[in-house]
Amino acid sequence: MDAQANYQRLVSNIVALESAEALLSYDQQTAMPKKGIEARSEVAGKLATLVFDALTSNELADAIKALESEDRLQPEVLASLRSVSKVHRRMRSIPADVYEAFATDRARGQAAWEEARERNDFDTFLPYLERMVGYAKQFAECYGYTGSPYDALLDIYESGMTSQQLDGIIQPLREQLVPFLQELRDNGQAPDKACLEGAFPVAAQRKLSLQALSQLGYDFESGRLDEAVHPFTSGIGAGDVRLTTRFRETDLMSGLFGTLHEGGHALYEQGVPTTLHPLRLAGGSSFGIHESQSRMYENLIGRSLPFWRHFHPELSKAFPQFASVETETLYRAINTVTPSFIRVEADEVTYNLHIMLRYELETELMTDRLAVEDLPERWNQAMEDYLGIRPSSDRDGVLQDVHWSVGYFGYFPTYMLGNLYCAQLFATLRKDLPKLDEQITSGQFAPLLEWLRKHVHRHGAAVEPVELIERVTGEAPNSQFFVDYVRSKYADIYRL
Repeated sequence: MDAQANYQRLVSNIVALESAEALLSYDQQTAMPKKGIEARSEVAGKLATLVFDALTSNELADAIKALESEDRLQPEVLASLRSVSKVHRRMRSIPADVYEAFATDRARGQAAWEEARERNDFDTFLPYLERMVGYAKQFAECYGYTGSPYDALLDIYESGMTSQQLDGIIQPLREQLVPFLQELRDNGQAPDKACLEGAFPVAAQRKLSLQALSQLGYDFESGRLDEAVHPFTSGIGAGDVRLTTRFRETDLMSGLFGTLHEGGHALYEQGVPTTLHPLRLAGGSSFGIHESQSRMYENLIGRSLPFWRHFHPELSKAFPQFASVETETLYRAINTVTPSFIRVEADEVTYNLHIMLRYELETELMTDRLAVEDLPERWNQAMEDYLGIRPSSDRDGVLQDVHWSVGYFGYFPTYMLGNLYCAQLFATLRKDLPKLDEQITSGQFAPLLEWLRKHVHRHGAAVEPVELIERVTGEAPNSQFFVDYVRSKYADIYRL
């Protein structure tokens, strides 16, 4: 067997094991009975060990070394080699017994978070979170870094990004967004949100979400929609991309926009060629690029006036009370700017402030400037400093996100980067599709999806994030696109 065939055999085996991991995780969050957690945690730990062993094996090390000396490899194979060798060396730095313990504790930690969130009881979650923070610190030391230990974790999710670069992005964003938020408060005409009040049966909400996904181009023969405590999307494998959302009877738009958001992720995964799956390139270019797709469908499409000119009649069929509401009134109500406790329900103006808050707390945890037990109070104070509001419960504060329960430290900044990438990509998309608004108004979403398939989705993880942005837009990532988009849209909505 030649070097390339041997490498691809080993990597495809890893992909199969990771697919099983993804399926177990999806089941745990959507259908598994509560009493199954102990057995599932043990199985998850054993399966994670198999993945770990495969990723760190001497056989894979030899295959990587042999392939690195090969000439004229196809671009997709080179991209796979770059990505897999990076993960291989990172994982190889972690002792096997430590990783198995981490995987087992991660499954237990997620279950503990769900229970603690339901009971609004941070103290019961505290020991699990302390273990996850401990693992993150230990892994950062194993991976190695030149600046902050946080950089070692951030690089997992956004290749090449550093905390120093993030600081350079955050400062100008904060300097422009915070004053603009104050300007909206002081001088803007806030939309009337009365039309969104009421009770909306979950069954009807679910039907509406399924309808929206279908119109956007989501392939239900290659996936499904379920409900979870915290919405997420999971690429189980080629032809199997599933998403979840959550519905609240008194908050119609929460479930719909959650579905649109996860639908953006799912459309990305469904657009990756099947040939990239065995090479472990089925995911997005980065978590930030992936987030750009979900934020595009949730916000730049889903919260746009053209979308509601099309979808308002569908909404009225599901909930007749909206038939008497003017489309522009509905559009403005949906785009109200109100500082809120919950990140996933934050408006476009304040959303990045939620991410800045989490990034700040994560860096303090990783550099021992903040103890885990002090996190709730520090969180509440940061909410007050950034958004001018203070949570009255941990459920709406430190317990609202699932990420820390499974050890995802370094992940949150990618949400902010997703917003920035999204606006920059969309500016180019608009130039290429000058009739986009008219197409969306008439319910023609195929041109939009085709453009994304061609320029973003088809590359999977084969192209690095900065390179992808430069290829598509002609310049390096630039946060000014997002600022200009937000200022233009909300100055109009608030009649500034």
